[in-house]
Amino acid sequence: LPQTGPPIRKAMKKYGILSIQPRVTPKDVSSFDLLYGLVGKNTGNLLFTNAVWNQIAGDKERVGFVFDPEALNDRLDSLIIPAANWLSPVVDFSALADLIEQLTIPTILIGLGAQNEGFSEEIAVPEGTWRFIQGISKRSAAISVRGEYTKKLLSKRGINNVIVTGCPSLGYDFRSFRPLNRVHVRFEKGLLHSTRFSAAHAPFAKNPSAHREIFRLAFTHGIDLLLQSEKEEMQLLTHPKSAALNDDRLKRQLQEIYNAPDWKTLKSYIHGHCQVFFDVADWSKALEQYDYVFGTRLHGSIMALNSGVPAFMLHHDSRTRELCEFAAIPSADAKTFNLTAANIRRAIEKTDFSIYYKRREQIRNIYSNFLSLNDLPQCQS
Repeated sequence: LPQTGPPIRKAMKKYGILSIQPRVTPKDVSSFDLLYGLVGKNTGNLLFTNAVWNQIAGDKERVGFVFDPEALNDRLDSLIIPAANWLSPVVDFSALADLIEQLTIPTILIGLGAQNEGFSEEIAVPEGTWRFIQGISKRSAAISVRGEYTKKLLSKRGINNVIVTGCPSLGYDFRSFRPLNRVHVRFEKGLLHSTRFSAAHAPFAKNPSAHREIFRLAFTHGIDLLLQSEKEEMQLLTHPKSAALNDDRLKRQLQEIYNAPDWKTLKSYIHGHCQVFFDVADWSKALEQYDYVFGTRLHGSIMALNSGVPAFMLHHDSRTRELCEFAAIPSADAKTFNLTAANIRRAIEKTDFSIYYKRREQIRNIYSNFLSLNDLPQCQS
């Protein structure tokens, strides 16, 4: 007689990972806008994406941000979502919430963070985003968040199956290395990084901030600069023939950001000193040439530390501060740090990096327990 009833699932479990592509080859992408979108407008997203892909064992497939819930229910055993600073006033996950609410399989969120200038009790998070998080809370044993502040915000909304694990990239080695203790560095052999998206936002160029001053410090001293989301510079390096780069107003804005005398000089600096990576292995390998990494980028700092290169970070909002505090990332407040070459070198040389690496081992255990609680198989490190 023909078999009736629901189909029998294969013995080997299959896991979906809802994420961007783990690596991108710029020359294979027809336009910069497409390339920028493929990395979620920030190459730092590649770190936690690659970490999760390499931490979860078993049969895996990538799932896009638009999917057929019934198809996933039929072919997957769980859906895993590496997250970023999604608890924010500027991102509405209503569309994704609609899809999550139709899933009957376990759905696990890893590394959710809150984006806020300070540590206020409330953030004007869209209801669609709360619905997205609540939907996942009902479909998982626990949600992973980046710090205590995010956990507190979720608790106020009645979401209590929450574990603070930090970002999944914290426990991932991007190459083999020997953990650091104390170091001596040369300022001119550093890699700086700052936080900016498009240069079209005029207040960034005109108003003093640690972010703007790092661009100026790098340019003045001819220090290499790591790019992660700086749209115009990234476009110049990956798609130099783009018509958007002929905008004279944007060129003037960039000159003001860097305090450059003219566009020709600035363009030469960008080509000679700016670095952008779309593959985490290439990124980690390139850090071998630097004595240290310094700036306001969270994942730029984690990449360095987890590649065996000294890093010091300036935290500047709730997202960066809560993770620095939780993970013992060497850091200081961007608002009070006096940005000079001597102070940067002094901050790095005074740091005992062994504190970070000891805390990292503790976080690895917390994260491993979180994965086990959600019945996710783990790769052996």
